[in-house]
Amino acid sequence: MNRPVGFSVLLFLAVFLLVVSSVKPAFSSDSSTVPNGYLNAVYEEWEISDDETMGVVGLGVHHNFSDCFSLGVGSWMAVKGERGGFITLGVDGNLCLPITERIAFESGVFIGAGGGRGGYTLSGGGLMLRPHAQLTYDTGSFGKLSAGVSYVRFPNGGSIESTQPYISFSLPFYAYMENGWTDGHSESTAQKRERGSRSNSLAAVVRDLHAASGAETVNGAAQRDFTLLGIEWRSYFNDSWYAKLETEGAAGGNSRGYMQILVGGGAQVPVAGNLFVNADASVGGGGGGNVDTGGGLLLDASAGIGYYLASGLFAGLSGAYITAPDGTFEATSLALKLGYRSGGSPANNDNGISRFSEKPSNMRLRLVHQIYYKASDLWRTHQADMNVENIGIQIDGFLDRNWYLTGQGLAAYGGDAGAYMTGLLGLGVRKNIVGKAFVNAEGLVGAAGGGGLATGGGLVWQGNVGLGYDLHPSLSALATVGRIDAFDGDFKADVFGLSLAYNFNSFLLH
Repeated sequence: MNRPVGFSVLLFLAVFLLVVSSVKPAFSSDSSTVPNGYLNAVYEEWEISDDETMGVVGLGVHHNFSDCFSLGVGSWMAVKGERGGFITLGVDGNLCLPITERIAFESGVFIGAGGGRGGYTLSGGGLMLRPHAQLTYDTGSFGKLSAGVSYVRFPNGGSIESTQPYISFSLPFYAYMENGWTDGHSESTAQKRERGSRSNSLAAVVRDLHAASGAETVNGAAQRDFTLLGIEWRSYFNDSWYAKLETEGAAGGNSRGYMQILVGGGAQVPVAGNLFVNADASVGGGGGGNVDTGGGLLLDASAGIGYYLASGLFAGLSGAYITAPDGTFEATSLALKLGYRSGGSPANNDNGISRFSEKPSNMRLRLVHQIYYKASDLWRTHQADMNVENIGIQIDGFLDRNWYLTGQGLAAYGGDAGAYMTGLLGLGVRKNIVGKAFVNAEGLVGAAGGGGLATGGGLVWQGNVGLGYDLHPSLSALATVGRIDAFDGDFKADVFGLSLAYNFNSFLLH
């Protein structure tokens, strides 16, 4: 099953380029639309010791706040070497300086956290800094190609410090976004309907992985079955074909700390009435939890059946096969999905898909900082008296004026807990109280592990309450207190959080 890792890296990049190249027409409905964001893929190799390098891929999405400044979120993951499961999450800022009509100089910095497959000595507390500089060539309709130099460091006690060249590809797109939560819109309803006409779906996923007989842990023991919990997002090019992004973490079994991020594409075909079938293929990175994914590259193929329960609301059952080409990990899986699909032009809304709304949804993107305080003597396997500091992002989609669905991804950057990550889903409420002040409450459940935190099988819950203030129609600050506990582990912590939120309108949920 072992294959040349060079082939694995090329396959990963090829599939990603095919997917994002297909996405462009789904984001822009006419050639006069000015892009306001871009998808980005980067490959580089870090020198992590005198005799070891690690090939990593960075994936991200950026929003252009001006012609020369963009800000986005992204993830870095190992795909080559011996560190499968090394993953970081964070935010990425970028500045550009045009040189000619097609050539520009760009620079920026990624600030994030994470780790894996190397313990504290590799990523330290988990904080990651990556400044970069590059020359970019705009090919026009085929996106932008770049080559540059980056410097990567894990300054909070980590051993990684590396300077290296890299290559990248970015694909501009247009997606309707409007600053703030106002009722007035700068575009006509017809323009918004046209630009927001693509269909999207978002589903919660519970997946049972059944390891093949030859699959082993990194310690050489037989790999045991485990359960994943996560989300799957799809963006449809037309009535059938779609691109997908899937991220899941271990929430049951003995592989806590395992995480995977997959991108791919597939097709969905109606069968009868509200019944449909689908099939897709994906590629990505993952590992951790002593699962032997080699360098981290994962290949996945799945097929399933689904049924629209109500307008837009669907349930699905799928089977999949996943393998790590340069590791021993190989498994089949059975997944249950519950999600919501919406959007698309009214003429194409079949099979229970919700019709397009003329009013965009209120949404909120939060940059989050949380500190965990010990609430159990056995909450960590080491450094039990140290607090754990985390950074990450949280996105909220409002169902009405007050209630919202939420998703949160955090990674440790302090407290000697590098490699700890958590991904949670939940429901929240935001209520104005007086003037620009508001209260906020939410409950979440999901997967967490790594960094020596005793999360048992990986399934955790978290509750937060807080007080916020609108600094600007599009900017809010929020302070929260809460609790996070493992369902079947000794991990218990009190939580204090601070977040800065960008408030905007979008058709993402329509």
